[in-house]
Amino acid sequence: MSDLAVLGPDPRFGGGSAAHTRALIDSLESLGLDAEFLFVPHPALARGRVPLSADRIEAIRIFRGSRALVTRVRAAKRCWVAGPLATHGYAAALSGRPYVCWLGTSLADESRGRLPGLPLSRRLAAHLNSPWLTRVERTVLRRAGRVYATSPASREAIARAGAGEPVGILPLPVDVDVFTPEPDTDWVERLARPALAVVGRADDPRRNLKLALEAMVLIRAEIPAATLRVIGPRPPAGLAREGVEVLGEVASVADALRSASLLLLPSRQEGFGLAAAEALASGVPVVSTPSGGPEDLLRRSGAGVVLSGWTARELAHRALNLLGDVATLTEMRRRGREFVVREHSQSRVRELIAAALAEPD
Repeated sequence: MSDLAVLGPDPRFGGGSAAHTRALIDSLESLGLDAEFLFVPHPALARGRVPLSADRIEAIRIFRGSRALVTRVRAAKRCWVAGPLATHGYAAALSGRPYVCWLGTSLADESRGRLPGLPLSRRLAAHLNSPWLTRVERTVLRRAGRVYATSPASREAIARAGAGEPVGILPLPVDVDVFTPEPDTDWVERLARPALAVVGRADDPRRNLKLALEAMVLIRAEIPAATLRVIGPRPPAGLAREGVEVLGEVASVADALRSASLLLLPSRQEGFGLAAAEALASGVPVVSTPSGGPEDLLRRSGAGVVLSGWTARELAHRALNLLGDVATLTEMRRRGREFVVREHSQSRVRELIAAALAEPD
């Protein structure tokens, strides 16, 4: 019997969703607790060719997979749902036992960011799955003993989705010993040939890479030596072009990020914005769209700017203004690093999780 069953997304998705679940499991292990991670496998992430089956339909996959996990959920002493969406915790709702949710966003907000960039067939599939998945989300939220979000924006989204109790906040952690700034002198010297980074799965429509590419055309018209550094798995074919450096999946995101002059976050929607927090820890100021989670992070830290919308012209204009103001950039580097160390270090978040675990489910 495990001390705590953790329900989350298929870890092969990687990125912020995997980091979210890992943060809880690492905190449990640091407290000497035994965690069992449970998830419903996603067939699209399997290696090799996978036969077509009903599990390709998300609603069926979650229903079948969650029912198969109920016995193991009931066997654990406690249960938490930790991941981007409440639907990952349907087995907890079916189990009839107390549980806690720690979530990144809602189905409605994630769909708002993702659907516009999907092909028609996938938009239709999402539309067909939506009514049942929305009911699952509401059921998981309303049966939870407590619900936490990762940011003020995600708290509002989760409350709108039907959380029955006031939603608390548990932020995501950043490894501030890995994500560190390079010396100011080296970093300032690089501003003569600035690298503007984007981080994340380039094929995820929510990341809105197209906006960054459009903005770079305008930025390079003013600073021809500027480049866009694309960091993350699954970059689309044909992305490489003049002024675009496609790193793809790298051994160390921190190494690729810390020498960037700015992080561009052109996302349509972010529950928290882990890439922004990692950039600030690395001394890299951020220019972000009003995508949700990063807005509070940047405004409270004073280490970046939030655009009024999603236009390439505004993104390029704000980036160029910052690149021409070394004093402001240097101050943003200091503020961002200090803020993340204070509010989002692993030790800080583990303290918050330990306090949450001390509360009754």
